[in-house]
Amino acid sequence: MPVSCLQLRTLRVEPPLLLAPMTGLTHTAFRQLVAEFGGCGLFYTEMLSARSLAVEGPETSPWLSRGAGDRPIIYQLLISHPEEFTPALDTIQACGADGIDLNMGCTASLIIKRGGGIALMKDPARARAIVQAARRATNLPLLAKIRLGWALDWKGLNRFCLMLQDIGVDAVVLHPRLKEDRLKRPARWEYIARAKEILTIPVIGNGDVDSPEAASRMFRETGCDGVMVGRAAVTRPWLFREIAAALWGESPMPPGPEPPEVFRRFVALLEDTVSPEYRLPLLRRFTVYFARNYAFGHTLWRLVHASRSIREAAAHAGAFFDTQSAVEPKP
Repeated sequence: MPVSCLQLRTLRVEPPLLLAPMTGLTHTAFRQLVAEFGGCGLFYTEMLSARSLAVEGPETSPWLSRGAGDRPIIYQLLISHPEEFTPALDTIQACGADGIDLNMGCTASLIIKRGGGIALMKDPARARAIVQAARRATNLPLLAKIRLGWALDWKGLNRFCLMLQDIGVDAVVLHPRLKEDRLKRPARWEYIARAKEILTIPVIGNGDVDSPEAASRMFRETGCDGVMVGRAAVTRPWLFREIAAALWGESPMPPGPEPPEVFRRFVALLEDTVSPEYRLPLLRRFTVYFARNYAFGHTLWRLVHASRSIREAAAHAGAFFDTQSAVEPKP
């Protein structure tokens, strides 16, 4: 059985299960939905532009707001140059962040052109300068989320990870895929294990965890200190509760919720926490993944996507749920 907590400076993460940052998905409505089921020890915002944060605040930006349940929370920064960090820090601190993550793994072409995301793994000197600026400016837990890089090169990845550790990063989150892999091939978990062997700071594994069994295998096979879950948690927002119960809780496993009730609760949370103009686009994004609970989920997605308001989408979804039953997840 893996250890039941993860220590990041003074921040205790218990259980050591983390919600991954996902653009258009890990806003406060979704985080609060996950929090209501329990089991998630640490939440992430979606990737936030350090340049934009300098002129934004929680009272004006829907991406910065947080609720009572989605905490502790890490604010993830898209950052390209060290001078961008300090102006963004004021906003992050005003939001009550519990920690900061530096995105060094995003593979979107626009992000790479700006010099952010995985571009930093090709420019270790600039990555070093960014981490040093961040470490000088804050005592908050500082994490870096990375990939394997642009090509399989263990020596280069080894040097990059050790550099991050040596200049003050408190934990490395490793999504073991290459830039060109996207989600087209399985994550190479063996590289999480290799990173764990060389680092003394915590290593958090990310990639292909979609069940309690997969989470257990990642802990067992890699020795990682924490497991990060992404899109599978959008399909099943109660997944963290299932993992926590299977790994550290008491049997039997708690029964899963009825997906229609989860969908309706998410709609209510969107209406409570998000400005009207964002509600339908965010519901559409959520439904792409949530529809996988149904054999004919493409119909649910089509109905929501064609709707002109969130109320119309909810009505169409309700009619769908009246005629369809959710499928059981594969073991």
